[in-house]
Amino acid sequence: MSEHIHPEPCSAYHASNCEYANSAAEKAVKKTFAILGVDIERPEQVAEFQDALRFGKKLFKLADHGVLVMVGALALLFVAAVVVGIKVKLLGS
Repeated sequence: MSEHIHPEPCSAYHASNCEYANSAAEKAVKKTFAILGVDIERPEQVAEFQDALRFGKKLFKLADHGVLVMVGALALLFVAAVVVGIKVKLLGS
C-alpha cells in the first residue's frame, strides 16, 4: 500500500493560494452553475438566477403562512362545531 506523504504541512498561505486548488474550485463552480443553466460569466444570468431564488423563498414563506391559516381555520371550525353540538344537546333543537 503506497501512501503519498507530503514532505511538509501546507501553510495557510500556500493552501489558500494553490493554483491547482483554485483552478479546480473555479471549474467545479462553473460546471455546477452550468448544470443549473447559469453562465456565471454573464452577470444578467446570475442576477436572473438570484431573482428566481428570491421568488422561490417568497413562495415558501407564503405557503407556510397558508398552512398556518388553514390549520387555524380548521381549529376554529372544530370549536364552532363543538359549541353548536353542546347547545343542541343541552337546549334541544
